[in-house]
Amino acid sequence: MKFNKLTLMLGMSLFIGSGVANAAPSNQIPKTIHLTAQINDSLFVSKPDGSSWYDVEEIKPVDYKQQKFAKTLPIRIWSKNESFKVTLAQPLKMSNGNYEMPNAKVTIDTSAGAKELATGTALEVKQTTKSGTEYDQVYNLNIAMDAPTAVDSRSTNGNYSGDLVMLFEPSVSAAGGE
Repeated sequence: MKFNKLTLMLGMSLFIGSGVANAAPSNQIPKTIHLTAQINDSLFVSKPDGSSWYDVEEIKPVDYKQQKFAKTLPIRIWSKNESFKVTLAQPLKMSNGNYEMPNAKVTIDTSAGAKELATGTALEVKQTTKSGTEYDQVYNLNIAMDAPTAVDSRSTNGNYSGDLVMLFEPSVSAAGGE
């Protein structure tokens, strides 16, 4: 009889003790941050520092007339292969809701000169800077476009925004490259 009472008391103390230990104070607010990581052992694209990528960049006027806009972004390509392919995944469009900036052009400076990127057409780029058995090179990505032309005296003023979406992929051979 004593054994059964002792077992019951021990069970109750564990139940009560665990209930107190797991109770969260009412002033705690749990928060969740969704984290992702991608590891690719054949191609890595980043800023020149190798640790990040661009988030929001401002394309600036070429001069005081604000008729042409441009931005140059250095990008680092690390690859196990001698060449890589880059494609515009969608056309670059900068809009303020009323107007769109025309003549958007994206080029990448390569050892063979500036090459224009096109939507849906892969440009193969041969890398020339080798680091051990891999290739590691910094390129300039150039973005240019014109200011829109006013229609019916509506102002072209405002904030324009858009997304530059590119697809980078490793190439098996350098055939057909720059």
